[in-house]
Amino acid sequence: MTLNQILYFQKIAIIGNMGRAALALHISQPSLSIAISKLEDELNIKLFHRNGHNLEITDEGRLFLSHANVILADLRATKLHMQALSADRNIKIRIGCISPLLWDFLPRVIRSFLLEPQNKDMKLDFQSDNTAVLIEQLRNGYCDFLICSENNEEGIFQEELMVEPFVLLCPQKAEIPKSWEELFAKGVIGFQEQTVAFYEIYNMLSPHGIEPEYVHIAPDEHGIASLVAHGFGYGIVPNVPFLKNYDVKVVPLPQPNKDMVRRIYITRLTSHPPVGAAKHFLRYLKNWVAKEQVSKA
Repeated sequence: MTLNQILYFQKIAIIGNMGRAALALHISQPSLSIAISKLEDELNIKLFHRNGHNLEITDEGRLFLSHANVILADLRATKLHMQALSADRNIKIRIGCISPLLWDFLPRVIRSFLLEPQNKDMKLDFQSDNTAVLIEQLRNGYCDFLICSENNEEGIFQEELMVEPFVLLCPQKAEIPKSWEELFAKGVIGFQEQTVAFYEIYNMLSPHGIEPEYVHIAPDEHGIASLVAHGFGYGIVPNVPFLKNYDVKVVPLPQPNKDMVRRIYITRLTSHPPVGAAKHFLRYLKNWVAKEQVSKA
């Protein structure tokens, strides 16, 4: 049974005449007759009775027509949905990102992008969460791409976008620890265990034989910076711009601190590279980051 046969059957059921149905379908009457005969043979039922030059649908035919109407309605709805998605691709960009990027970095990039005349009508949708949740949203089709931390799952392609060094946050009136041992003895505020940052810090310190222990736990950089500012301890966080808004000292980590950085990646499904507006924005994003790095050098 083919979609054409279902469409032909529906048209004959509506018109009630083989010849006029063939004209409406732009096929020959013999071809239409053969298609319906094959459909009846396959279903092992009679779909129409002849009444002179007209065709009358059988009881079994009416039952089949109810199924045919549903199938063809679903097909039309699917076509319209896919066409709408195709049109959206030229103006809509669906971004998933880890929350720290929404505090400063991404708004600055997007504002610059939208100020260009050819991009003024672009629309952006955001999903923000930790990397593991974002990967699931990417797989389920809610995002065109992600800007997130490292992920090694199958079917995921990542391209490094930028690197943020980790820094030490100190209360303004507190001494700056000279070693990791002194730092953890004074008390450190850590990230929640389900965050990528928790494991990034652990993996950075473990090769040096340092086992991080925390006096308090916070969900993100904002929480850690706020607690440090109120004297609850020290913090190890990526050097993000909003830290200047808190009453803390931002200093380098104790030695050794080689390669203690957060790597941020453009992330997509291997099987579905971004197209349309999303592809255009990613090209702009990479150029924007490259220019900003040059200006900082």
